[in-house]
Amino acid sequence: MQKRRLLFGAVLAVCAMTMTAQSAWQPAHSGIGFGQASAKQWVQMVSSPELTVKAGKQAAATQDVDVRFAIQTGLHINSHTPNSHYLIPTTITLDAPTGVEIAKIEYPQGVDYHFQFAPKDELSVYTGEFGVRMHVHAKPGRYTIHGQLRYQACDDRACNPPKTLPLTLYVTAQ
Repeated sequence: MQKRRLLFGAVLAVCAMTMTAQSAWQPAHSGIGFGQASAKQWVQMVSSPELTVKAGKQAAATQDVDVRFAIQTGLHINSHTPNSHYLIPTTITLDAPTGVEIAKIEYPQGVDYHFQFAPKDELSVYTGEFGVRMHVHAKPGRYTIHGQLRYQACDDRACNPPKTLPLTLYVTAQ
């Protein structure tokens, strides 16, 4: 009986050490950063945050502005219109100040791929670089727009938790 208690105690100690080493349970997947610091971004804005548009008083003065993003090599993110309701779409939200109107945001069409984790499903994704077009109308002046890009980065086997990339755009309307 004493030996069983000692053996049981040793097993509990090993389990406790293993759980402590992991600190929070994470899948044993290392391909895209499970277990890494949550500040890691898998997507970066690669276009200039400085945007110049023609100022106008009427909606006809709306100008198209493209903002470009790069996805880390070997990863993909779901498109804005993924092929399944349970997938997290890529979205941009912007908080435009008085004097600036974001009339519309256009996302590129995704590319359909098959992946190991869902071989029968075609998933609509972005890879490499992609651009988002915004229709901007602004009164004359200089403005700061804050926003965010929400996305979920995946490799061909698993997905990372969703991330939010903070965005700051500086608009000069002349």
